[in-house]
Amino acid sequence: MTSVKPRILRPRDLVAIVAPSGCPPYDDQIQNGVRFLEGQGLRVRVGESVKKSRGYIGRDRALRADDLNRQFGDAKVKGIFCLVGGFSAFEILELLDYARIARAPKVFMGFSDNTSLLNAVHRKTGLVTFMGENVLWGLSEGREKSREYFARALMDPRPPGKPPGDAAVWRDAAPRRGLTVAGNLWSTVWLKGTGYEPAWRGRVYFWEDVGENVDDVNSALWHLRLGGEFRALKGMVVGHLEGIEEQKFGVTVKQVTLKASEEEKWPVMKTESFGHHISSWVIPIGVKCRIGGGEVEIEESGVAT
Repeated sequence: MTSVKPRILRPRDLVAIVAPSGCPPYDDQIQNGVRFLEGQGLRVRVGESVKKSRGYIGRDRALRADDLNRQFGDAKVKGIFCLVGGFSAFEILELLDYARIARAPKVFMGFSDNTSLLNAVHRKTGLVTFMGENVLWGLSEGREKSREYFARALMDPRPPGKPPGDAAVWRDAAPRRGLTVAGNLWSTVWLKGTGYEPAWRGRVYFWEDVGENVDDVNSALWHLRLGGEFRALKGMVVGHLEGIEEQKFGVTVKQVTLKASEEEKWPVMKTESFGHHISSWVIPIGVKCRIGGGEVEIEESGVAT
């Protein structure tokens, strides 16, 4: 697969907010997200999927998909940002116009279950997409680090580099290179066995999760292991695990991660730089990454000038 980079965002560019997953009725918070984007020098359009439908489950599939397709098809729009996560982004995967998306590469960023869309779009079109904070309860919080990560990933031609802050080595090995793949753990596992699952071969897998038990994480990792995905990977980076217990039955997330991948023996790093309810480092999906020798570094920008 050849990765296709979207054009870098520039001041005065028009960007759109869409709600392909949830859309709770918190208009003040949504406006805070609009102000965040405007504070980056961007002009903002709020899509019909935000204006016309609220809730988390059972929302109109056609409305959500049509809005996303429309924003990709509008040449004036240079970037698309997901409003919030939830439980239903995958419902619109078969309604997306991947040919249209491929013809109009542009910045597409989201988090949580919206990462199912990011990975499907990358798999189907080669477009480099971005795992970064959703607008609501992410960018809307106006955190200074969020501004820094946003600008560095989407408005700066330099590669993202190393994750900010300290990174722990869960298992080390000789350095190797691969392309990035990233997502919420269960939102990538849900796609297993479909035509929309992430591209795994030769990848470094960045994942995080929220509110799960250690045994849930173990089940997800073994699902990937049994499907052969671990044999395809070059390494793994585990992010912030919001609301996930330290251990269960005396077993930790670190232990189940290393056990599930013990045959592959590729490097595993742990960082607090990306995840739910924090200022989350923006990770482009489909760019060059180096891992091993005690560090991980994204060596290629996700945007083109």
